[in-house]
Amino acid sequence: MILDLSYLSYPLPSDISMLYESGHFEEMNRLIDLNLQNDLPEGLRKHLEFLRYCAMDIVEAYKLTPDKAFDNAVKRIPDLTREEFHRLRDERTLDWRYINGKRFYRNNCISNLLRTRRSYALREKGAAILTEEENEARERDSLIHTLKEKGHLRYRGEMNESITVHSDRLTPGEMLRFWLPLPVSGMPICHSRILASSHAPAWISPEDTPQRTAYFEVPYEEHLTVSARLAWETEMTYVKPDPALATGVLADDVTEQDLAQVEPHMVFSPYLKALTREIVGDTDNPIVKARRIYDFITTKGTYRFMPPYRSVRDIVGYFCANLRGDCGVQALTFITMCRCCGVPARWQSGLYMAPSSCGMHDWAMFYAAPYGWLFADCSFGGSAYRNGSAERHDFYFGNLDVWRLPFASRFQHQFTPPTRFMRGDPYDNQIGEAESLTRPLFEDELEHCHELISGTLCD
Repeated sequence: MILDLSYLSYPLPSDISMLYESGHFEEMNRLIDLNLQNDLPEGLRKHLEFLRYCAMDIVEAYKLTPDKAFDNAVKRIPDLTREEFHRLRDERTLDWRYINGKRFYRNNCISNLLRTRRSYALREKGAAILTEEENEARERDSLIHTLKEKGHLRYRGEMNESITVHSDRLTPGEMLRFWLPLPVSGMPICHSRILASSHAPAWISPEDTPQRTAYFEVPYEEHLTVSARLAWETEMTYVKPDPALATGVLADDVTEQDLAQVEPHMVFSPYLKALTREIVGDTDNPIVKARRIYDFITTKGTYRFMPPYRSVRDIVGYFCANLRGDCGVQALTFITMCRCCGVPARWQSGLYMAPSSCGMHDWAMFYAAPYGWLFADCSFGGSAYRNGSAERHDFYFGNLDVWRLPFASRFQHQFTPPTRFMRGDPYDNQIGEAESLTRPLFEDELEHCHELISGTLCD
């Protein structure tokens, strides 16, 4: 069941909208309080209440004053000048917002600079960064070559995931609710199971649930941790999509959802329609369409850390206007453009769990007969393109590595059982959610952890 957030597409009162965009959140909240005292349309009431969470996310994510952000940058890049710092700001490499009349920088803006601008990473680590990049590229290329050579690979993994609560705003003994993500069925998962958990789950979602979870009800105690140990197996068959073989035939497992808009982010706006037509051209071939969209995102777009998705008003529109975004923004843009031009497409997200790194990641799927459902990882493809690896860039159109643990197969899907309050991420679920019986638990109260225990490649 899609989580209905269509009210986020409804217009806001102009004064509140201006205050939100300019970051005057104290004044905005005061006006929201006044508006909520009136008899409002239900959609407007929900949008105003949601806006409070957006403002809270922004305040939490943008805490660095200009001086503090510059000091953080100089600690990592000692020869950085103020002039350079301001230029990076004006080039939109250093993310910032006005909050209550003052400029604040994103907490991770320096990390984003070092990840996305290699020349600055070299100034921080010198040859060490080259070694790191070479090792990661060598690891990924080795796996890709093995998959191509064998044509098919399997991978078995075990991992621990947990949510720990640290809060002075909770009462010992009060009941808390937790949703830990679980692997979803379907490509690339063969099978998965829960090996152990810290507490007995009150509910485990069926394997075909689009955002699958283990649900727990646990009374609060100091430093409470809810955890699970998971085992899974993935498989991947190498495919090189040939446009000459493509047909327009759709299989039975392609549904209306795979071509649908989903408000507020996956919307065929006039600009998105025009941009998609410009990118795709007049071809009717689904593989050519998808490849042109993939090439546009991976060669024209730039990777960028994002503020919490809940605070972004139009995720796809953000990428189309700025040509910047993280893996989820790029995947969602690819999916929406594909659907806009008639190519069925789906969301997948979860963890990338290679031997050398573990982290949250999002990617896409698209449908093209006679191959069926294929993968597209725009983020990894864009990284390959920027690093001059044509082979890896080509690989991530149609294929994935086997180091994936997908927790979601649909964007913006409801949990079972549903949360009572607004989720920290209402669109996706990679690290889990928690709430009390009276309110959601907030980011500063929770510590999330994923740990790879073991992983083995097998034929």
